[in-house]
Amino acid sequence: MQFVIAFLFVDRLVGIRGRTAAVFILLACLVLASHAQQQPQPLTLDARSTLAERSFIGRIQAYYDESGKLTREQVDSPAFRQQFKTVEGTFNGGYVRGAWWVRFQVRASPEQVVRPLENGWWLRLNAPYADYIDVWWRGADGGFEHRALGGMRAGSKRELPWSMPTVRLPEWPDTEPRWIWVRLAGDRTLSLVGGVSPLREQAEVQQELNFVDAGVTGMALLMAVVSLMMGIALPDRRFVAYAGYLVTLGMVFASSEGLPASFWLRDSPLAAVRLHNFSVCLHTAAAFAFARVLLDMERQFPRMNRVFQVMTLACLAACAAAMAGWYGRVARPLNLAWVLFAACIVPMCIVALRRNMQAWPGLVGYAVYLMMGSVHFAKNLQWLPFTLAAQASYAIGSILHIMAFFFALGWRVRQRERRALALSLRHRARLSRRVNERTRDLRQEIEQHHRTHDQLALALREQRGLLAMVSHEFRTPLGTIGGAAQLLTDDRLGLAREEVKKEAEKIGRTVLRMRDLVDTLLADEWLDASSGNVHPVPIDLAVFLREKIEEHNEGSGRGRISLQLDASALPALADEMLLHIAMDNLLSNAIKYAPPDSPIRVRAGIRARPPENLAPGAAGPCICIQVCDKGPGFASDDLPHVFERFYRSAGTRRIPGIGLGLHMVHRIAAVHGGSVAAANGPGGGAVLTLTLPLHAGSALAEYPGHETRTALARPGGVR
Repeated sequence: MQFVIAFLFVDRLVGIRGRTAAVFILLACLVLASHAQQQPQPLTLDARSTLAERSFIGRIQAYYDESGKLTREQVDSPAFRQQFKTVEGTFNGGYVRGAWWVRFQVRASPEQVVRPLENGWWLRLNAPYADYIDVWWRGADGGFEHRALGGMRAGSKRELPWSMPTVRLPEWPDTEPRWIWVRLAGDRTLSLVGGVSPLREQAEVQQELNFVDAGVTGMALLMAVVSLMMGIALPDRRFVAYAGYLVTLGMVFASSEGLPASFWLRDSPLAAVRLHNFSVCLHTAAAFAFARVLLDMERQFPRMNRVFQVMTLACLAACAAAMAGWYGRVARPLNLAWVLFAACIVPMCIVALRRNMQAWPGLVGYAVYLMMGSVHFAKNLQWLPFTLAAQASYAIGSILHIMAFFFALGWRVRQRERRALALSLRHRARLSRRVNERTRDLRQEIEQHHRTHDQLALALREQRGLLAMVSHEFRTPLGTIGGAAQLLTDDRLGLAREEVKKEAEKIGRTVLRMRDLVDTLLADEWLDASSGNVHPVPIDLAVFLREKIEEHNEGSGRGRISLQLDASALPALADEMLLHIAMDNLLSNAIKYAPPDSPIRVRAGIRARPPENLAPGAAGPCICIQVCDKGPGFASDDLPHVFERFYRSAGTRRIPGIGLGLHMVHRIAAVHGGSVAAANGPGGGAVLTLTLPLHAGSALAEYPGHETRTALARPGGVR
C-alpha cells in the first residue's frame, strides 16, 4: 500500500513522461525490500533475552555441498554466497553423502560491549548425529578462528567435556554483526538446533539432556532385569525376548546423545560412533525378533514370520556393516525397514485382536510407539520437517511402549493362569464323577489329586499376589520418575539448579526403593534354592546378637535397640547366613513399625521346655529370642496370617514393604527345627519370639532340667 501511494505521488509530480521511470524505481524498491525480508536477523548476545530468543530458529541460512570438498573461503565467495537459503524452522539435512554449510550472524548488545558477561558467551551446537562439525568466525586480528567438533573428534580436546558440542565465543568490542560458518558432515542424519547462551544456562540445558537420557536408559535397563527374572521364573520366552529388546533400547538412548563419548570413550570417537551405529542396527533386529515372539507369528502369521526372520537377519548383517564403518550405506534402508515395520505390525495386531482379545495391550503399545517412531524416522528421511515435537517423539513413545508391553506380557501370564485354573477345575469335576463310579482304592488317588490341586491353587495365589505387588510397588516409583523427568525436560518452567537437584534426588530415592524391592525378591528366591542345603555350624548367639544389634544401632536403629541376655552363653547349631537374614528381618521389622524415638528391646535366654508350636519330636532346652517394640502391634484378624508370603495388613499399606520378611523368618526357623511366634505386648507393641534348638554338644544341653527364667515363656514377659 505504501508503494501505491508513493507511485501516485510521483505521478502527480512528474506527469506522464516520468511514469515509466517511477515504475522502474518502485519495482527496484520492491525487489530490494523482498530481499531484505529474506535476510535473517542476527543472534544478539543479551543476557536479558530468553533461551528461545537466542535460538537458531529462523536465523540461519544453509547450503548443500554435494561434493563435500568446498572450503570456507569458497562458500564465502560471491558465487556461493547467494546460494544460501534461509531456514524457517529448525535445520534438518537428512542422510547425505556431501556436507551442509550453515551460516548465521551474531552481534553483541551494547550492555555486553560495556560490561562483558562473566565466563563469556557459548555457542550451543546440538547436532547429535554429525560426525564432523567445523566452526569458523573472524577473529580480532582479521583472520579466521576454527574449532573442530563432532562425533569423530576426540571429546577430550573439546573446550567443555560435554556430549553436546559447545564453543566459546570471543568478546567483540562493538555491536557490529559477525558471520559464523558451520560445516556438518557424516554418515548419519544431519540436524542442528541450538543457539547462544551463558555458561550457566548452557550447563542447565546439558544437565537436563543428561537427566532425560539417563532416566529413560535406566528405566529400560531396570525393566529388562525385571523381565529377565520373570522370564526365567515363569518360564516364558516372551519375557526373555522383551528383556533383550529393552537392553538394546537402552543402548540406543545411551549412545544417541553421546554418553559413551562423554564418559569412557572420550579419546576413541570412532569406537563411540560405531557403537551408536551398531546399537541402532541391533535394536532394529531385536524389534523384529520381539514382534515375532509377542504376536506368535509362527502360528498366527506364518508368511509374515518368514518375512520378519529375513528382516532380523538383514538387520544383524547391518550390525556387521556398522561395525566395519559402512553405516552410511545401510542407514536409509534401515530407516525404511522401520517404516515398513510400523506399516505392517499395527494391522497384524488388529487381526490378532479379532482372534484373541488378549492382544489389545500389544496393539496399544505398537500403535503408540511405532507411530511416534515412524515420525522420528520419517524426519530422518526428510519426509517430515524437523521439529522439537518430532525429536521428542521417540523418547515419549519409548516410555509409553515400555509400560504397555510389560502390561501386555503380564496380561498374558494372568490369562494363562486363568486357563490353568479352569482346566484344573474341569479335571476336579471329572475326577469327582469318577469317584462315585470307582472303588475305594481309587478314592485314595482322588485325595492325592485334591492335595495336588490345593498346592497348585496356593502357587497360583502366590503368583497373583506377586503380580499385584509388583504392579502396585512399581507404579508409584515409575510415576515419580516420569513426573520428575517431565519437569526436568520442560524448558518453560525454568528450573533452578537447586530444583533440578531436588528432582534428581527424588529419582535417586525412587530407584533405591525399586532396587530394595528387587533385592528382597532375590533373597526370597535364594532362600527357596538354599532351604534344602543348610550348613549348620556352632554359633554363640550371645556374641552374634551383640554384633547384630551394634550393626543396626549404627544404621537405621540410631542406638535405640537394647539387648538383655539371661545367660552368659547361648550355644546353637545353625546356618550363619540364614541366621543373619532372620535377625535382620526381625530388627528391620521393629525399626520400620515402631515410632522413631521409641526403644526396641531384644531379650535372649534358655528355657527348659519348647514352645507350644514347636515341631513334634523336639524336646529339651531351647534358645528363645524376643524382639519387642512400641509400634501399633498386630490386629487380632492379622495374627493367623502374619507369616504368610506377601501378606500385609490393611493398616500398613502405606509403609514400604512387600510382606516377605516375617515369611522368610518363619521358613528359616522351620529348617532349623525351631519356630517363630507373633503376639502383642501388655503395654502395646509387637512381640516376636524366635526359638532355636540348643546345641547338643554344649554343656547346658546335657541337663534337660536346666533352670531358666519363665518370663520368656510369656509374650509380655519383657518389660
